[in-house]
Amino acid sequence: MKHILLVFIIFSSAALANTPQHNAHNTHKAHSYVGFHGMALILAGDKVLASHMPLYAPPHDYQIVYEVTNKDTHPKRVTNEDTHLKSKSDTQLETIKNILKKAADEQRQITILPTKFDLNLLINKKTPTLNVTVFNGHFERGGKALFTTKLTFKNPLYVEKITTNKARKNAFELIKLTAQQGLVIHKIQSKPSYDSLSLVPLNRGEYNGELKCDVAINTSVNAALKSKLEACFKSVPSYLETKDFADN
Repeated sequence: MKHILLVFIIFSSAALANTPQHNAHNTHKAHSYVGFHGMALILAGDKVLASHMPLYAPPHDYQIVYEVTNKDTHPKRVTNEDTHLKSKSDTQLETIKNILKKAADEQRQITILPTKFDLNLLINKKTPTLNVTVFNGHFERGGKALFTTKLTFKNPLYVEKITTNKARKNAFELIKLTAQQGLVIHKIQSKPSYDSLSLVPLNRGEYNGELKCDVAINTSVNAALKSKLEACFKSVPSYLETKDFADN
């Protein structure tokens, strides 16, 4: 009788482990960062950088910056809004660079929205090629889709999980892009906070300025924060987001 009871317990445990609910839980845990992950594009010299547009909660709670590239020609247009799509001889990367140059001059934002993918690919510093739509403006705030293309995430520059348990504010990280140029990243912490990218000159790979910007964070006054960052790092921020990290 004891042997029969033991066999029944083992069989029941095995059956429970293979129930749909158990498998679904494991699948969800393994793919918890699968989703739509919008990104901002900026031009840094001759490099195109993609910065994940994070939020505080998973699956978006990572600050990630990659260098991206593309070797194909003839982007598939969604609209005819941007005149920089004229040249048929341009590669898609050249087209994107032209758009980014114009956007920087006009202080406009260019964003991309890849098709659904697992952010763990970038968290683990892999180099995937993703199908993306390029937007003039913020992809969720009235931005206009320009064209679709493929981008290869060739070089991870910064990967950091957002932490909200640190009291320190206004912490920055400097990433060396070339011997002449660096990227200053604001480390997002507890609310209120902000996400910003600033390009700074380097002298033989060294930054001569101070890696700090003591500013009272008031996310409702975006222009004031932008001006303060410009004064601190001697350049207009290439990207600045406050709304997603405000108190309310």
